[in-house]
Amino acid sequence: MGEAIPSLGELEMMVLRLVWREQPCTERRVWDLVQADRPVARTTVLKTMQRLEEKGLLIREPDAERGPIRYRAAVEERRVLPTLIRRFVEKALGGSSAPLAAFLAESDADGLTARDLEALRAIARKIEGRGKGGA
Repeated sequence: MGEAIPSLGELEMMVLRLVWREQPCTERRVWDLVQADRPVARTTVLKTMQRLEEKGLLIREPDAERGPIRYRAAVEERRVLPTLIRRFVEKALGGSSAPLAAFLAESDADGLTARDLEALRAIARKIEGRGKGGA
């Protein structure tokens, strides 16, 4: 699985996350959403979407001839994110998840939603279960 996911730049990841959230969506919609975060030329967003399509991560809707081209993600978010996180841990953190766990523990709790906190608790329970010989 890890080898099938190409490396992604920051803008590529942002665009892919927006497509996951908004799909099917036009390049114009994605550009509008990127603009809300940072000033980026529309041609830059279009080129980014074309690169994601070349990498096999975006696909065009089949009825694109009847109006603006609409895009969908070719790969589910739950398949891509674990690979990208694993790469980040390996490359940026030297293979240790401890700095990431420490960051989450020390980060501003206001930035974490109740859903985020429950997800972290579930992860902790799963890790504890593995340590006790569980699944």
